Amino acid sequence: KCLISSSSSSQASREPPPALPPRLQREDEPHRHRIHHSAMQFDAVWASLAFGALGCLLLLACRRRGGKDLPKAMRRLVVVEPNADLALARVVVEEEAPLPVLKRGQVLIKVCAASINPSDYGAWRARSAKGEYPLPTGQECSGVVVATGGGVSTLGLLGRRVAAFPGSGTYADYVACSAWRLVCLPGSVALADACELFINPLTVVAMLLTARAKRATAIIHTGASSALGQMLCKAAPGFGVEVVHVTHRQQHVEMLHRLGATHVLNSSSDSYGAQLDEKIRALRVKLAFDCVAGDSAGALVAKLPPRSTVYAYGRLSCSHLAAASFFFRGAQFLVS
Repeated sequence: KCLISSSSSSQASREPPPALPPRLQREDEPHRHRIHHSAMQFDAVWASLAFGALGCLLLLACRRRGGKDLPKAMRRLVVVEPNADLALARVVVEEEAPLPVLKRGQVLIKVCAASINPSDYGAWRARSAKGEYPLPTGQECSGVVVATGGGVSTLGLLGRRVAAFPGSGTYADYVACSAWRLVCLPGSVALADACELFINPLTVVAMLLTARAKRATAIIHTGASSALGQMLCKAAPGFGVEVVHVTHRQQHVEMLHRLGATHVLNSSSDSYGAQLDEKIRALRVKLAFDCVAGDSAGALVAKLPPRSTVYAYGRLSCSHLAAASFFFRGAQFLVS
C-alpha cells in the first residue's frame, strides 16, 4: 500500500497544473508579451551601452602615442644625382631633414641598423622613374618604435624593438613605416642582426618554394657568395633541394664549402663550362636563379635543357640581359 500510494502521489506531483479557462488565457496573453518585449528592450539597451563603452576604450587605445621628446630635425642619406659609376654619384647627408609625419596605421622607428643590398645602391646608379630628387634611400632596417600614428594595428607597438620594411628612407635617424610591414623582435635577437630580416631571407624562401612548386630537386644559383647565397646554402637542405652554387672567385668557393655546400663552381675557371654541363646532367637541373644578368643569364639558358626556367632577380653586372638564346631553346625566362 505504501508503494502504491507513493507512486500515485509522485504521478500526481508530475501532473501539469490545470489549464486556465480560454477567456483568462486571452486576457493574460498581452501582459506576457509586454513583459517579454520589455526584457528584450532592456537587453538591447545594455548591449548598446557595452558596445559604446568598448568603442570608447578602443578610441582611447588607438589614439596617437609617444613623440613628446623627439627632435625637430634628423639626418638622412639622399641621392642628389645618380650615376652609373658609383664613384661619381652624388650622395649627401642632409643634417636638418624634417621628421616624417605619421599617418593612421603608421609608426615612427628610431633606426638602430640598416642593411645595404644591391637593390639599394641600384638607386644610386639609375635615375628614378618618378624623377623626385633628392631621393631618400634604404629599404629595410631595425630599431625601436618611438611614436604611433593611431589605429588598431599600432596597439602595443610603442617601445617595441622591431625589424621593418618601409621600402624607402631607412638610411636616416627616423623612418615612418606601416604597422603591417614590421616584425616585433624577441630579446634574444640583436638589432644589428635583424636589420636584414626581409629582402634576402624572403627571397630565399620564395626561391625554395618555387622549386618545390615546380617539383625541382636541384637548382642553379649565381652570385652564390652574396649574403643571400649564403642563406640559400644553409636553407636549401631543409627543403630537400640541391643547389649548384656559382661564384667567380676561388676564395668564395672555399667559403661556401665551409658552409656545407656540395656543388660549387668557379665561373672564372677554364673548366667552368664543362663542370656546369656535368652538374646539369647529373642533377637533372631545369631551374635556375640568376642575379648577374648580362652574359650570365644567356649562358645558363645555353647550358640548360629545353623547357627550362630561368628567373632573373638582379643585375649585378650592370649589363642588360642577353636573352636572344632564350626563345630558340623553348626556355621560360622570368624577370622579378
